[in-house]
Amino acid sequence: MNGVTPATASRAIWWICLAAILVLALNVARRAPQIGELLMAGDGDDLTRLQQVRDWLAGQSWFDTTQYRILPPEGVSIHWSRYVDLGIAAFLVPASWVLSQTGAEHFAIILWPTFLGCLAVLVIGFANNRLLGPAAAVGALVTFLTWGKLGGEFAAGRIDHHNVQILCATVVFYLSVLPGRRGRLGVMAGAMTALCLVVGLEMLPFLAVLWGMMVLRHAFAEDGIDRWLIGFCAAFAITAPLLLAGQTPMSGWWIRYCDVMAPPLLALAGIGIVATLVPVVFARALPHPVARIGVALGLTGAGIWLAAPLLTPCLAGPYAATTPEVRLVIATRIIEALSAPMLLETRPELLLRALMPPAVIGLLALGAAWAMRDRLAQPLRIALVQSFVVVAVGFALALVQIRAANLMTPALPLLAGFLVHAFTTIPREHRLRAPAALALILAIPAVLESGARLIGGPPELPVLPADGTTRSAIAASASVAFCRNATAMAEIASLPPSTVFSSGNLAPAIMVFTPHAVTSAGYHRSTAAFENGLLAFDSRERLQKSLASSRADYLVICVGFAEERFIDSLATGGWPDWLQEETGERKTIRVFRINKAALERAGVAP
Repeated sequence: MNGVTPATASRAIWWICLAAILVLALNVARRAPQIGELLMAGDGDDLTRLQQVRDWLAGQSWFDTTQYRILPPEGVSIHWSRYVDLGIAAFLVPASWVLSQTGAEHFAIILWPTFLGCLAVLVIGFANNRLLGPAAAVGALVTFLTWGKLGGEFAAGRIDHHNVQILCATVVFYLSVLPGRRGRLGVMAGAMTALCLVVGLEMLPFLAVLWGMMVLRHAFAEDGIDRWLIGFCAAFAITAPLLLAGQTPMSGWWIRYCDVMAPPLLALAGIGIVATLVPVVFARALPHPVARIGVALGLTGAGIWLAAPLLTPCLAGPYAATTPEVRLVIATRIIEALSAPMLLETRPELLLRALMPPAVIGLLALGAAWAMRDRLAQPLRIALVQSFVVVAVGFALALVQIRAANLMTPALPLLAGFLVHAFTTIPREHRLRAPAALALILAIPAVLESGARLIGGPPELPVLPADGTTRSAIAASASVAFCRNATAMAEIASLPPSTVFSSGNLAPAIMVFTPHAVTSAGYHRSTAAFENGLLAFDSRERLQKSLASSRADYLVICVGFAEERFIDSLATGGWPDWLQEETGERKTIRVFRINKAALERAGVAP
């Protein structure tokens, strides 16, 4: 560690982590005064999560995550974990003893992600310090704090489950590369993997890759990995069913869901456990790596074949229950589901901000590792290889669907930390010292993201095509520049308590900031809610059908946006008698009462 004593390094890492936590606190102080506006204009999933917590604290069953204010009275199944609700409530409930309900909610949505961010700082800081020293910890934490795809998930107001998943996956990653008592590390990794998956399956590809790499490390007889795998498998086998039972009613234990921890995932995990432990138990009989890998692959293949009736329905992914049309819309209109080529055409700055940091840091780290290949200790070499594989797999999947960039988040800070470590090994008088320092500065994610905005340009609001169709209407609705604000919410709240039909962008805010129920939501378990928010404004016939089936009382649209232009275009074929405008003095929205009797006369029934 370049002359740094263990005692000095131990003290230094505490100061480094404290400085990083101070940065988090400063960001909180900057965002806190506007937290209400930020929440209102923010991600719809954060809003829906807040409503789910409200409903639970108001008396809805722990085991019932149906959102009854979407498409009432049946509601929509929200497949999110109650364990995240519990964490948010741990801040909200005590705050409600001394603050108003709104104040307590603001306190919770600020402190919960900040608390998770502090935990992430400690994990990343101490792990990189253990592997590479204090300088590496600084590099890793700078990457965490300045890459929007990583640190941004821990910003005040982000209460969706992605930050919990990233934190859990990060812990598992470092437990797989840190030195120590392998069995204990494996037990902790297995339990944390179960928690990560019970919260959601988004990090499943990362966890599967990591698991597979640990199996390969055992195949090549790395010392202690057998104990790690035994501990991992045992902990997962015990913890996963317990966590499942803790948030799922007994009647749902055997339902074959593909989007949550359920029998298909547990069956797949069981196959993995058997395929992992057999080569471990019979290691003496299988001394050669090829034999161990072959047995693991053979058992995996046989297990998948036997479990095919359970697993095959899940091959279509979490959207299997939706219509082909909705799946096409998700793939072409939902930003987080877009591919790199589509984003390059429509949102180049977003694509570059997400992928430039891992690309630059990964390539620079690869070059540094190659230059230092003869000086790297075996444990560090293994940690780097594992990091490169994780980042490469995540990057490849992100080219197909941009939200897969999250899969790179556990490993990228380690590569950044290694870059700083490599820099410290360059003598001060060496001619490469200055270029290396410049490269480090340019590799800071904040610098790269600024460059991405410069190259890709600022995000532009989509406009309605000249032919009058509304193909871009949903994309336009992604902007919060108009109706996701206090004025619009107050105008909507002034309506009598009712069910309001709106775009998918507007619905979560209506649900949280007004007393009304809504009809649209971007949740794949309800095709109707998806279609109401995504497709209803594509044609007169679709709107008519959606209004009837949703049993909505009012249609609300934003002034000056694509939906308004579509509604105005209805007059071309004769204004429909099933819409009666009641906008009145409202300025930011237009309101139409839905004449259900006229819809029935038109032959459209709920």
